Amino acid sequence: MKKNHQKENRRSFIKDKLWKGILFAITGSLPTIARATADQEHLPTAIYTADGETIDWDKVKRMFTLAAKRHHFNTASISPSPKVVQDKTIETIHYLNRFGSEEHKRVEPVRLKLGQLLNAPPTQLAITRNTTEGMNIIARSLGLQKGDEVIITNQEHVGGAAPWLTLQNEIGIGVTVIDIAENEENTCSLLERAITPRTKAISVSHITCTTGAVLPVKDVIVLCKKHGVQSVIDGAQAVGQIPVDLGYLNPDFYAASGHKWLYGPNGTGILYLNKDFLMNTGPLFSGAYTDRIFDINAGLIDYVQSASRYEYGTLNAPIMAGLGAAVDFIQNIGTVRVTDRCKQLSTRFYMGIKGHKNITILTPEKEKLRAAIVTFRISDKQSAEVCRLLVKGGVTVLRHVHENNLNAIRASFAIFTSEEEVDELIARILLLAEANE
Repeated sequence: MKKNHQKENRRSFIKDKLWKGILFAITGSLPTIARATADQEHLPTAIYTADGETIDWDKVKRMFTLAAKRHHFNTASISPSPKVVQDKTIETIHYLNRFGSEEHKRVEPVRLKLGQLLNAPPTQLAITRNTTEGMNIIARSLGLQKGDEVIITNQEHVGGAAPWLTLQNEIGIGVTVIDIAENEENTCSLLERAITPRTKAISVSHITCTTGAVLPVKDVIVLCKKHGVQSVIDGAQAVGQIPVDLGYLNPDFYAASGHKWLYGPNGTGILYLNKDFLMNTGPLFSGAYTDRIFDINAGLIDYVQSASRYEYGTLNAPIMAGLGAAVDFIQNIGTVRVTDRCKQLSTRFYMGIKGHKNITILTPEKEKLRAAIVTFRISDKQSAEVCRLLVKGGVTVLRHVHENNLNAIRASFAIFTSEEEVDELIARILLLAEANE
């Protein structure tokens, strides 16, 4: 069955390549919504069990190059990349240096793949360096003025909050911070109460970096449209951790990272911009690839009306290629399978520490409000010290949650994590909690 599945994939790949080649020859371009096809040479094909349908997660784990003793529970901060991503990045570095080439053209195929992954027109997607860069581009492109207001939550990452607070300091916008802790399900009603006639934007996380709560962002986006307010979604913890359908969500702006749950290279991010914004504003920075018309003698410049204008100048083509390979990797496994696997591991951990009298879990208990992150604290212990003890000897990596003074510990569960590693982590956490008695 697996062989038939692989043959069918190959046939589809060849058909797609031929179709795109004919279309390019006729029109000189590819369709903006074309569904990207994975690079077959860089796909993890041997990931199935004997039935050819079930994913063998031990095989997936072996596609990463983490040290054997390293138990990495911090994908929510940064993830190692599988070997296929590393290889594609290195291969591109060698190519560029062999031919002295710049290879800006390598961006477009990656954009097509991201468009497929996120169900978004590729013309509305820019590849950035990280979520923070995307959030800054958004904040500084909205034309906010003194007295305008932006609403955020108290669970935002510094990269999602700092751009707004900086504008507060620089030009005098108002930033309203609402408390959604332990009340994530009612985020929309809390936001609506905070809206005033001066509110220009609402900026929230799709999944919070603090407790891993999945916020009702579709409802937030609908709320924004109802009040004529711009919706800005920080998707750093969402893309790759859960399926993200931008066509369904229809936000005004969405920023995400490639180096977390997508398992892509460091220094990669994704920025989605609504069509009206692209048609009616210019780029934040300008240079090569931002221009549609450029005539230095006539003093003329006009800009491309697509998100690619944010990819100005010479780019890091190798990590762009690596990001494309990471999307192939995720797509070949299947986003739903990835989500289910990571949720299974996090639930195993959640249930393993739940109920201990010295452990408080901050991540919502309701299934629909959590994904692959569990945040907790141990009574009478400093979370930073707990994390230091666990990583001693380079073994178990978690993240101390200092945001909002939570003094908590965040564990995130990725596809390279085994059930045995989860059980070992449970045992170590329970042992530390017992030490309080």
